[in-house]
Formats: sequence, structure tokens, C-alpha cells
Amino acid sequence: MKLGTSIRFLYPTGPHTYPQFKEIFDSLPPGAFFERPMGAEDTGQQARNVLELAATAHQAGLNGFLTGDQHALPASYANTFSPAPTLARIMAVTGDMPVGVVLLAPFYEPVMLAEQIGTLAAFAEAPLIVVLVNGGNPEPFRAYGFSMASRARRTEELAAVLRPLLDGESVSFEGRFVQLDNVSISPLPRVPVEIWIGGTVPAVAERAGRLGDGWLSGQNTPDDLSVEQLELYEDTAAAHGRPARAVLRRDILVADTSQAAHAEVDQVLAEGYRGTGKGDLIVGSAAEVTERLAYFASLGFGEVMVRHISGDHAKILRSIELIGEQVIGAIADY
Repeated sequence: MKLGTSIRFLYPTGPHTYPQFKEIFDSLPPGAFFERPMGAEDTGQQARNVLELAATAHQAGLNGFLTGDQHALPASYANTFSPAPTLARIMAVTGDMPVGVVLLAPFYEPVMLAEQIGTLAAFAEAPLIVVLVNGGNPEPFRAYGFSMASRARRTEELAAVLRPLLDGESVSFEGRFVQLDNVSISPLPRVPVEIWIGGTVPAVAERAGRLGDGWLSGQNTPDDLSVEQLELYEDTAAAHGRPARAVLRRDILVADTSQAAHAEVDQVLAEGYRGTGKGDLIVGSAAEVTERLAYFASLGFGEVMVRHISGDHAKILRSIELIGEQVIGAIADY
């Protein structure tokens, strides 16, 4: 089994951020997804923390490192770092560890995105991962003047042309939102680039099987539904002659003791977090986490991408260190 990590992409800009989040979170129906800003409040410290997390993940021997995406977020609420330049900076400390971005696909023009990926790949020492997701927050769509109802179609059209552009083809495409006439890009990637499709519903697993090099599951999809979607993804990939790479997405916290891990996560959940339940998380000592990962391997997942359930930088660093010291080796044969 392989284990990688993603990092938080929303950070508070002051003590005012959490009350604003809480007001929005409390107005949502049970189980609704809403991202919580967590971590340091100073922009410079946030950037330094991102670099330290990336370097620590590399030193720990993790199999991948992803950063995320958000748009049109007012600084009066929170910060979000644009993923492409963030990835470029991160690559200076990640060496030969695969790195990548989770992109809100509807907001990207394919030619410029392909050129940015090709440029990133010119500097990269390791494979790049590009995860395309639909997005579920209405505010960016309003800011861009897009209808949320168009998001799946926009993602489909981007995925359909991005791969051939990166492969050096001259691409012609006539879609509802993407029109290309004999277009090619440079530079072409000098390291492998994988395009994953990510999301929480069966339609995403099916789309990944048709168009993607991999599928990243939803972070709080129940285990039984994850298995159903895994089967759908693998069957679709086989039907289209594509190799399958399924990556389970889960949130995690590893601590020196089970009590410490659960105490931190219980506090975060009590304050409001994503609309997820504790049963969807991976929490505990290294031994407990290893056992939980063995269970996921038994369900058919050979890769897991985790994100750490804490805003405390030191606790996240320790969680990554423990994964490297006690978990990576223990799951290597799963």
C-alpha cells in the first residue's frame, strides 16, 4: 500500500475567521460539506508552514503530496494559495516525491493549464499529479459568472482535451464550453503527468474510468459506497482499455498515543468540521492507524491520500513523522 498526503488550502486571516465559518457551518443541513479554515493567521507563516510540511513529507518517505484549490475568497474571511505557483515553490523541497494539485476544473482554460503543467514539469524531479474535481461551493461560480449546473460538463470537456495536449497532439475539439482548432502546446512534460478525476459520487468514478489516469475517492464517502464506486471505476476503466489507479481519500491524525489523537480530533469535530463523522476518519496511534489502513487494503484500495485533522502545525508535523517512522514500513506489503 502507498500513502500520500494533501495539505489544507484555506487558512484564517485573523480571529474573525472562525466565527464567520461557524455561522455558515451552523446554517447548513446535517452532513453538508463545508471547508473550515485552520492553522496560522499570518500569511507569511502560512507559507512557511506549507514548505515545512512538504519537506517533512518528503523526509518521511510519503508517496505523494497534493495542494488544493479555491477561488474568489475574500481576505476578510480567509486565505487560499493559488495551486500552480504553490506547487512550483513546493517542488524546491520535495525532491523525488510525486507532487500535484487538486484543481476546481470548471474554472480552468485547457490550453493555459496545459502550458502551466508543461512548465512545472520542466522543473520537476518527480512525476506530477493533476486532480480534476467539480467543486461544490456556489460562491466561486457566482464570481466567475458560471452556473453550477455546468460544472460536470466543463470538467468532462477539460479532461477530454488536457491529456492529448500534454501528449503533444494537435487537438481539435468542439464542445459546449471548450472549442479548439488544431491547437498544440509547449513545453511538453519531461516527467510523467497523471490526470486523476476526484469526487464523491458514482458519476465521478465512471468519468475517471473513461477519461482519467486515476480516481481519487471522496473524503467522507462511507466505506460501503467507496467499494461500490471502486468496482464501477475499475469496470469502466477496463471497458475503455485504461489501467486503473484507485486512491482512497481519508482524513487522518496520528499521535504518540491514541488518547492524544482522539482528544485533538474530538475538539475539532465539536467546533465544526466538514460535516463528517468520526467513523469516516483515521485517528489514533501508529498501530491503530496501521490496522485501519490494513482494512482499507482488504477492501481493494492499494493507495490512500490523507489530510491531517488539525490546525496545530506541530501536531500535523508529528503526525507525518509518525507515519514515516512507524506506518509506511508496516503497510508496504499490503
